[in-house]
Amino acid sequence: MVLSPKSQIMQWGCLLIVSIIFLAGGGKYAFAVKATPPLNLSLTSRTLSDGQTELTLKAIANLTVDKADLTIVLPASLDLASGGLQWEGAIAIGEKKEVKVLVRTLANIQALVIGKATVYFTHGGSLLQQQTLLLNAPKKKASPPAKPPTLRKQGRDTILEFR
Repeated sequence: MVLSPKSQIMQWGCLLIVSIIFLAGGGKYAFAVKATPPLNLSLTSRTLSDGQTELTLKAIANLTVDKADLTIVLPASLDLASGGLQWEGAIAIGEKKEVKVLVRTLANIQALVIGKATVYFTHGGSLLQQQTLLLNAPKKKASPPAKPPTLRKQGRDTILEFR
């Protein structure tokens, strides 16, 4: 089949029009979705009056999870006073699960506590989420208060000097 120059021009013209419409209209519907982890995970601490520290690993489900486990991993410098370090089970969407423990410090050194959540998928595979918390961190020295500016005259000008 031989095309005449007139029909070739028509084909190229149609192709050009379709391309312009596709490119111009295609950008209107482009969007991005930020990935959300299955669980919102947080690890917090609270110092109690008797010298113990309460650690809380909290997970709130962004989707229904059939099987998950929450675990608090303690370093050697911390001793478990009460509570369980692990929870395992299912979490419904919007549901909150917590693991709370009381710990004692064996040595007054920095202690890195790790909170882990593992989500197991029904068709295989798993996802590990992790939060860390530093206990017994050294206190930062307070910086001396800023000196007020010095007022100085230079000719008819007044100059404030900040040091």
